[in-house]
Amino acid sequence: MNDTIFKTIELANNHILEIRDDSRQIGADAHVVIMGARMQIRVKKNLFVSQEISDTQFVDILETLGDTIPYEYKSERNMIMTAEKDRIFEALVETFLKNVVPYISRPIFPEKMILKEYKERIEKKNRYN
Repeated sequence: MNDTIFKTIELANNHILEIRDDSRQIGADAHVVIMGARMQIRVKKNLFVSQEISDTQFVDILETLGDTIPYEYKSERNMIMTAEKDRIFEALVETFLKNVVPYISRPIFPEKMILKEYKERIEKKNRYN
């Protein structure tokens, strides 16, 4: 697996996004082309602007999630010939930059992501208790 950083972008919401080439060879002349994107979201109280949270709620969020949560995105295409690999990878990156990056760049995205992850973890915990 390559797992190399293709591009690092500082988003408008001050988070750093890594775009990675996680492609791998699967045959003599064939690849699975994988574009991965990763960002670490630091759980900080000042991120909560659209929804007020108390200090007690914030402490519970930190205890549940830790001080960072990952955002990850993956797009892949299978059975790509070596001659087409770079072109296909760059097309995956271009589509991601056009369709996803504007959304995850929004100032509200980290807050929404943290609250969604928190809610899912609490629901899962309650389901098994």
